[in-house]
Amino acid sequence: MTTESEVRRMAESAGMSLNAVRPVGAGHYNESYFIDTDEETYVIRIAPPDDVPKLFYEIDMMKSEPAIHEAVLEHTDIPAPRIVFSDFSGDHDFIILELLPGRSGYFSDTELGRYVRGLHNIKGDRYGYPDRAAPVGDSWPGIFQKYAELIFQDCFSCGIIDRAEYDRFLSVYEKHSASIHECDPCLLHLDLWTQNILTENGTITGILDFDRGLYGDPELEFAVLDTYSTATPDFFDGYGSARPQDHDAQVRQKLYIVYELIKYAFIRHARGGSRSTGRMHVEQCMNLFKNL
Repeated sequence: MTTESEVRRMAESAGMSLNAVRPVGAGHYNESYFIDTDEETYVIRIAPPDDVPKLFYEIDMMKSEPAIHEAVLEHTDIPAPRIVFSDFSGDHDFIILELLPGRSGYFSDTELGRYVRGLHNIKGDRYGYPDRAAPVGDSWPGIFQKYAELIFQDCFSCGIIDRAEYDRFLSVYEKHSASIHECDPCLLHLDLWTQNILTENGTITGILDFDRGLYGDPELEFAVLDTYSTATPDFFDGYGSARPQDHDAQVRQKLYIVYELIKYAFIRHARGGSRSTGRMHVEQCMNLFKNL
């Protein structure tokens, strides 16, 4: 855990003199603190050290955020925080953001759908996770297949799946690779759970933590929202178009959901030390593939 004196030194490098440092108490990957100056309160987010086990796309993940936040604030009305300072040169990457009003709580799926549509209207020039160690590509089916291989390799390398399970997972993705279609490289958030959505009186006042964002298929976003039970009819009313329901779309949904869920097998085992919980997520993913 980062000490208060370390947080103060980070803030000083941004030209800030702090009155107080207070833990935010949310988030499961980065450390986050409220930092109080004479004029304003900010949030500092600090990436974990290099020795923390990471999925392939989590390496240098925070480096994606400045460009993503800039695009979101320039091209949409999404209430995202401004990044006022970033530093990726030391032992710990960190960013300092403006503090938005509100707290996690009830929100309208319709309002979220409208914001997500605005996000998806931002287009990249390549597919994948930008500005980090993860590969990017000129084809969505090609880069997604590569990502599937990498995430299952992470799970195999940490010991939460065996070789037969690794081969089984990859065989499903290869068998149904034709179901992954070319699409525009739309900006996706991919972490829209309640802790990353601030509200006041049921109105969304902040959307946070864009570090898992990538440029790809909007249906991947919908699949992640399925895991949060947020891809509702109200969401799609706000989004402004219906979700594809053809056979290939249903296959994609399962491929995308498993890509999202298998990360928890790695996280619970490699970072949390719970093999039993990690295996529960492996079995959950295996069950989703039973009819494919």
